[in-house]
Amino acid sequence: MHGGDIYRQQVTYDFSVNINPLGLPAAVQQVLDNSRGLAMQYPDLQCQKLRMQLADRLGIRPEQILCGNGASELILAVCQMLRPQKALLSAPCFSGYETALQAVGTEVIHVPLSEAEGFAFTEEYGRKLETRIREEKPELLFLTTPNNPTGKLTEPDHIRKVLAVCGETGTYLVLDECFMELTGQAAQYSMLREIDNYENLLILRAFTKTFAMPGIRLGYLVGQQTILSRIQQQLPEWNVSTLAQAAGVAALADMQYLEKACGLIESERNRMSRELRKLGCMVYPSDANYIMFYVNQSSKQENMGLREGDAGADLKEKLSRKQILIRDCSDYPGLTDGYYRVAVKLPKENQVLLEAIAEILKQAGE
Repeated sequence: MHGGDIYRQQVTYDFSVNINPLGLPAAVQQVLDNSRGLAMQYPDLQCQKLRMQLADRLGIRPEQILCGNGASELILAVCQMLRPQKALLSAPCFSGYETALQAVGTEVIHVPLSEAEGFAFTEEYGRKLETRIREEKPELLFLTTPNNPTGKLTEPDHIRKVLAVCGETGTYLVLDECFMELTGQAAQYSMLREIDNYENLLILRAFTKTFAMPGIRLGYLVGQQTILSRIQQQLPEWNVSTLAQAAGVAALADMQYLEKACGLIESERNRMSRELRKLGCMVYPSDANYIMFYVNQSSKQENMGLREGDAGADLKEKLSRKQILIRDCSDYPGLTDGYYRVAVKLPKENQVLLEAIAEILKQAGE
């Protein structure tokens, strides 16, 4: 269901989790090194300093931010607050939405993205989604930009059109932007600047991926104050630790770190995509710090002498024998065996992955 399971197998290179390849910012590492005093303090219930820093950086107001113990806690809190009878999800998308919806007994309706269109949120898909919203009248809709697992950004105009229809049907839209800041295109694609215009819009972000701190657990929701106060009632007190709040404040102080990361990600993502295509993989365009690809592409199999199933379904297992972990995407709705997602890491690490895949595919073709 998720990447990052390094606890039940030997892993030297973990490409299954999509975090900033630069690792922890130096300022966050310093907080961790000096964390003994923080552990002896109760956290600030209001996360005041963190919210003020975030608001200043994002150009919004502190009262428009609700912090949580990672994005997953906030997803569940939204579902618990709304307790929707119906919810719509695109497919494929992050599995955590459906898990949270099932916990509150919601009927989940998938609106599949088109494989022929590269699983992208196109204008045609937007019209399809708008039709389903009008037909089903769901209380809740989750969308992700950039999408997970494809990594493709969605045009803001497409989202605005969906929001207009959601306004007609009383549907809340949770827009997951957890990977947005690693695209280097947040200024053009983020919907943060629209938050005052839509009462039914919630934007989800996390420090997890952006600042490579998944073990610290820190995420936040952006929305209008009225809806955030209702969601906050679903959260436990002191849900954001003192350490997480201090780490978040420290991370926000170093924006050069993010600029450097975005440049590295773009360069390595393009290189990895080219090399995977040379190996005969179907690579889907990505704007994020991860790549989805498909191995069992019949035309390429014929060219490489591969037999059906040789290279695709077993790739994760064969890489795991080399202590390399990737994300098998066959459990995503709309995807099958042969679809994989890999993170973009540092150049030397990426080269290890590419060479390992090349060796496996060569052996499959012999």
